[in-house]
Amino acid sequence: ITRSELLARESTVMSQLSSRLVGDELDRQAEQARKSLLNDMIREVILLQRAEILGLELDKVFQQALTQLKEQQGIKTQEELDELLKQEGISKDELKDTLLRFNVPDIMVNLEVREKIFVTDQEVAEHFEKDREKYRVEESFSIQEIVLTQEERTPQELKDLSAKVMEELRGGTSFNELVVKYSQAPSRFNDGKIGPVKRGELASDLEAAAMALKPGETSEPLSTRAGVHIIRLESYTTAKDPSLNDARPKILSEIKQSKFAEALEKYLKVLMETNRITINPNYKQYAQES
Repeated sequence: ITRSELLARESTVMSQLSSRLVGDELDRQAEQARKSLLNDMIREVILLQRAEILGLELDKVFQQALTQLKEQQGIKTQEELDELLKQEGISKDELKDTLLRFNVPDIMVNLEVREKIFVTDQEVAEHFEKDREKYRVEESFSIQEIVLTQEERTPQELKDLSAKVMEELRGGTSFNELVVKYSQAPSRFNDGKIGPVKRGELASDLEAAAMALKPGETSEPLSTRAGVHIIRLESYTTAKDPSLNDARPKILSEIKQSKFAEALEKYLKVLMETNRITINPNYKQYAQES
């Protein structure tokens, strides 16, 4: 692994972190990422070498990854790809190396770790009995809301606007469209969705209106402290006692994930210990102590 490769990866990682984090959290995660950067790249190289030893069809992997890249970037011709590589200052060999390093490690981990994980019925049953209450299904429901506020409106204007919304709704306009067009609540940025919520978590008047509906039905305009609510019951879940059959998919996922995390740690540790790795002293800041 060359210094230029290491610095390029560091720049990419730091750019990704900076796009979604700020302040102390950015500094903390940046420091953590920087410390594990070299070990991550070493594992990639080792997994790529192991793929070659096991006869993984790397050319096929590259072609599939390249096809996916073209689709994502809207590239239709070789000339367009060549132009993109020129703009990015990347050679075809560098592109191939990058795509293989990005894709092959996950393939190898799936082949040698994830696909070898099995969960028995006995393990599922024991897990269920150990934490039975965790799988109790509580009564809950989800709604969509259109909220028309009293701000800068007379009571009559609010009534007229409510009637207009209901008229459009009955005329076939979708609830989602009306949320975007009229709703003034923060939930409008999420299609007006609230929930799932349990009994008692929503204002009592809204809860009562929701419980009077069947999934897919819409309420009449409801006067509230905020103004007027029009709600649609999106889904309703009946309370259920813990059931092994109902909980089985979730338990399987939990056990598999737990086993996978443990197996992956052991797998990567063996790979690092059974390969001869020499780290230039100048790179120590990028290698986490093990």
